[in-house]
Amino acid sequence: MIDEQARRQQFAAWLNQQLHQRDWTQGKLILESGTIDEERLSSAAVSRYSTGKMLPDIASIQKIARALDLPIEYVLRKAGLIDPLPAELDWVQRTIDDLANAVEVGQLSEEGRVAIVTQIRRERRLQELQRKKEASDIDQIDDKAR
Repeated sequence: MIDEQARRQQFAAWLNQQLHQRDWTQGKLILESGTIDEERLSSAAVSRYSTGKMLPDIASIQKIARALDLPIEYVLRKAGLIDPLPAELDWVQRTIDDLANAVEVGQLSEEGRVAIVTQIRRERRLQELQRKKEASDIDQIDDKAR
């Protein structure tokens, strides 16, 4: 897990990139974050987020997500408040290897191993398709914002 300062800097870089891609100022982000002043992000908070002095709390993340028209979970991941999705599915290969070992020592039949591996590969493919869809959806949102 990366430390707090690194998370703040990464979030600041991401937030500034989002603003730049949309050709927005911090003021525009504030205006888009709520319909009335009481609902909006404060200029001081946005300044602290964009300079890496502070990470947003959950309420501010909701406002940022609303303003940028992004899923809350996505912004939570960018803020480092929930774990990122694994870049690789190496757990799948480890599981397949473990199953092969179970067959070798007689704990699992070859037919059972094949059935389990088939199901794991099916799940892996579904996860990959879901990730691609989410990435495509976010790219489309970014393209519309430009």
